[in-house]
Amino acid sequence: MTAGTRGTTRAAARAALPPTPADPARALAPYDGPWTADRAAHLLRRALGGASREETAACAARSPAEALDALFAPPDTRLEAEQRALGRRLARTADREALAGWWLGKLVRDGRATGSRLALLLHDHFACAQSKTRDLPALFDQHQLFVEHGGGPFGELLRRVVRGPAMLRFLDGDSNRRSAPNENLAREVLELFTLGVGRFSETDVKEAARALTGWTIRDGAFAHVAEHHDPRPKRVLGETIDDGDDLCRVAVAQPRCARFLAGKFWRAYVSPAPADDVLDLLAERWRAHDLEVAWLLRTLLGSRAFHAAEARRSLVRSPAELVVATLRGLGTHPDLVATARACDAMGQRLFEPPGVQGWAGGEAWIHAAAWIARTDFAARQAGALDDAALARLFAPTGSLVARLFGGDAPDDAARALALLGLDDLPPERAAALDTALPAHVIGDDRRRDLLHAALCLPEAHLS
Repeated sequence: MTAGTRGTTRAAARAALPPTPADPARALAPYDGPWTADRAAHLLRRALGGASREETAACAARSPAEALDALFAPPDTRLEAEQRALGRRLARTADREALAGWWLGKLVRDGRATGSRLALLLHDHFACAQSKTRDLPALFDQHQLFVEHGGGPFGELLRRVVRGPAMLRFLDGDSNRRSAPNENLAREVLELFTLGVGRFSETDVKEAARALTGWTIRDGAFAHVAEHHDPRPKRVLGETIDDGDDLCRVAVAQPRCARFLAGKFWRAYVSPAPADDVLDLLAERWRAHDLEVAWLLRTLLGSRAFHAAEARRSLVRSPAELVVATLRGLGTHPDLVATARACDAMGQRLFEPPGVQGWAGGEAWIHAAAWIARTDFAARQAGALDDAALARLFAPTGSLVARLFGGDAPDDAARALALLGLDDLPPERAAALDTALPAHVIGDDRRRDLLHAALCLPEAHLS
């Protein structure tokens, strides 16, 4: 099959994608349509951030259910222990860039939808920054909490996060005393973490702050100091509570919590604008599963709505996702600290979100300065490929003229798109990619330029 035929086949497959079913139950039903490399690539873009050709082929060789099983398989405990030990050592150096690079390296290697990948979303949801906490080991511990428990019941995850030194320090919970309650943590537990704006009263915030009094940090760990806790009953969201554990339980029990969080996960993994009736049904079903995050994520990734036409390339890749997609596609292993700095320049400083609200995300990722940083990253990654890497990426054609001078240029252009998961684009895009390059650039230099140009296509920045 020629490159043009492959491109036509993939483009036709995309054109045949069905719309999101109007019936909510059908939209959330398991996908049962054709299972192709195109659909497998879409799944891996969202579940992992990106994939190599080999990973996509392996996924396509499975059934849709088997592909999901692989993405939600248990972790390799030995490898996780090794990574955890390395991360802890880096955290103790207080070098945020090194720890961010360590995380990016894990994302490139991880084949699971939970773990390091899910931790990206949870880091944004429960945003904490090193500049405020001044405690990188605490942020590492929070990251490990996301990795190891992020797929479990959300209520338990919330309780652990709120008790964590990183969050207590970031939102001033460690200085919350009965004599002078601090409302910062209480407000965000209700607004950002569980219910959304306008779903509680100012009285709820004040009472919630009283419930959190006495929670602090001693010797780097959570501590409850009884003399600083207000023991009087508090009324939050219509219920009488005592402490922070009660607050988390009551907030998560609100029907609005499941819907608020389901919408956030939908916009992160499926499409920017979920239908209200679909979210209502999804939230109802999720509550029946104790708000288990892995259940929600698997339901979304396996749904008909996920594989609908509206979902394809409808989300803007974050800088971290762009890094993961590029390194997985090219199979390269660059310096991870330099890669973390590139991610910083594109607008996503891991372990240093811009505020408690996290990153704006979506279209906000793309602006003039960020685009320059993205194209600079593309140039560096393509330019760093040596002859051996290019020989691995671009299969020899058998023709000496083609190998030396790029005589198979259309196939090279199509291969460049395929390496980056862009071979569902119309075949004329590959031809245009090649003709846009100067004719005097030949051989491996031309292949580097093709990869650079492909990485600068708008579609390369969408998932």
